[in-house]
Amino acid sequence: MRLSADEKRLIEAAGWPEDLLCDRTAPRYVESPQEFAEALLLEDHLEDIVILPDGLRRTGLSPREALPAWLCDAASVGSAGSSVLRCLKRLGPHLESHKAALEFPDDKGVQREALPKPYPFCLWDDEGRVNADVATQMTMPESWRNLGQRVQAAEALLRKGELEESHLYACEMRRLREREANEFALDYGCEEGTKSLCLRHARDWLAQLSKWTMYWNCYDDGVFVGGRGSGKGLHVDQVLWSNVGKQWQGYKLMVTWPAGSESTRLVREMGDAHFRAPLEEQQLAALRCAARIALLRPGDLFICSGGVAHATLSVSEELTITGYESLVTLHPRLVEHMLHTGSSCGPCALDKGVMESDELKEMRQGMLKRSASSFGSPPAALPEPSREISKEQSAPASGLVQSGRLGEPVALPAAGLRELLATAARQVGYDPSFAVLCGSAGVSRLLAASDRLQATGTKRRRTMESKDM
Repeated sequence: MRLSADEKRLIEAAGWPEDLLCDRTAPRYVESPQEFAEALLLEDHLEDIVILPDGLRRTGLSPREALPAWLCDAASVGSAGSSVLRCLKRLGPHLESHKAALEFPDDKGVQREALPKPYPFCLWDDEGRVNADVATQMTMPESWRNLGQRVQAAEALLRKGELEESHLYACEMRRLREREANEFALDYGCEEGTKSLCLRHARDWLAQLSKWTMYWNCYDDGVFVGGRGSGKGLHVDQVLWSNVGKQWQGYKLMVTWPAGSESTRLVREMGDAHFRAPLEEQQLAALRCAARIALLRPGDLFICSGGVAHATLSVSEELTITGYESLVTLHPRLVEHMLHTGSSCGPCALDKGVMESDELKEMRQGMLKRSASSFGSPPAALPEPSREISKEQSAPASGLVQSGRLGEPVALPAAGLRELLATAARQVGYDPSFAVLCGSAGVSRLLAASDRLQATGTKRRRTMESKDM
């Protein structure tokens, strides 16, 4: 998709040479929700950015449908301008019930965070006096974690001259406390609570199709709000997963780098480096070896990988509002990449930003339970799979798995999904970290279920071929 004259001016003002956005680094554009679903659930998108223009409207995820009205109102151009701080202060009582990290680049161009004083020291001011305004709110440590305390910390840095207001970036905004599942999540049997402030997700659009994945997180997915020149520094996510992104408002540059050793090298040499102008030679050199560079436009639904080095920069006058849902699809290369999460050696090993071992173990256990239920087994301990594939994972009469009632409908071939599921189960079964968790019996059952799925697929294909003859 060609850049308009106004878009070229936005990129020029951001200090990024226009020739960076060339054919070699161009993202892949798709024309329909059907193509988007195929790219997400069936294809290898590890080193790609896939964009569906106007995708939010077509999937029922436009700002006023997917976001609470109080956030849309606070972030609108007329009410908040380009200041994240002013936007947040307009949230009123919602500051106390939500949390977010408030990040900004320091004078060396490295990402920092505006942090309040540790609890309970935040109850006193710098001279040791009780801060009455804070103390009345601090009935429990939870109050220290709310967004209001982060706003106060940012204002303190602003007064000290350590922060430029336009640099502030609100990251991972979500609820402090869990709420009930979205209305559309109940349609496909997802009853778990969520801390997301989003009223609906891309997972809700795909509905039953979303179950054909190793993992999909809508529990604590966050919303990002940024002013012009703010963004996320170069990093690799703690889990080597994919992301479904929603660009609700504003224009944002996103850059991704090749997977493996190249991403690891950049994190080691430039971890958390911010790409705000003026760019240094090292930053320009990094951008010129990028895999993809995309200008995200309002209304875009997109796919990117959090498992490779990536960075973002807001470039519009209005605030940007972006959301991400993290998932692990069944494509063999994407499963293989996920299995390197937490590696202490090899091309994907990271020195920083690694998930805590207990959290990583919990996530892997969740993936095993999800895989077990996909084969018709209760999720508790990977018992012997039933002889028949579960109704949920068997092919309907049409041979297609359909999306739900949200947005434009899509459908994917059940045979292809089953084949990917069988391969993913075998990959997980042979992985040492997962094998330790499920034990030798669990590994045997995973592999047996994988064989059963493949045999079922072969039998169905032969039946279909015989009918065609």
